Amino acid sequence: MKKIILSLSLFFVANSFAQDKAVKIDTKPPQMAYQKGLHYSQLDPVFDTDNKEQVVIYEFFGYKCPHCSSFEPFMKSLHERVSKNVKIVRVPVIFQPGWDILAKAYYTAETMGIIENTHQAMFDAIHKKHMRFSNLDEVAQWYADNFNVDKKAFISTANSFLIDSKIRQSNRMMQAMKVMSTPMLIIDGKFKPEVKALGSNDALIEMAASLANKEAQQRGLEK
Repeated sequence: MKKIILSLSLFFVANSFAQDKAVKIDTKPPQMAYQKGLHYSQLDPVFDTDNKEQVVIYEFFGYKCPHCSSFEPFMKSLHERVSKNVKIVRVPVIFQPGWDILAKAYYTAETMGIIENTHQAMFDAIHKKHMRFSNLDEVAQWYADNFNVDKKAFISTANSFLIDSKIRQSNRMMQAMKVMSTPMLIIDGKFKPEVKALGSNDALIEMAASLANKEAQQRGLEK
């Protein structure tokens, strides 16, 4: 009888130990180890985001850029992957003639509080409906026709000192962070993805979210 009791005791101990080990097994695949110099480079000097409360991801884009248009759905997934301490800031750039009008349009729509309704629509107007905006009047008319915006107020805002200041600031940011093409993400003013090494937009978004969330943790923003 003692042998039977001892055997049962050993069985339950062994079974309990096995269950404890099973609980500790991590079934999730290991996160990719992103390497500086391969998957991303670090800007020198680092651009000061002037934001102590959040990690900033800058998205440099142009409405006339077809790659930016196709990249926009991926940006929506980035918003879902970053923590609440990460802020995504769009920066319209001016690489070619005609881009300045649409950069003004972006900042004007943002200032008027309608940008989240108009941003994707402007991409669609240019790249799906093949609209050509040759001057500010045509742009303002499009906003008036599609979003019930007062055309005169739109033009007045677009030509204001405020919008001119935003355009000049975006130009300085583009130069400071060495942005030579679009779309381009810069994480916290310091990390610049190497898109070719990453291989896909999904991988780019995954790395941007990972680096931004890690920065938030290292800066003690995650509570």
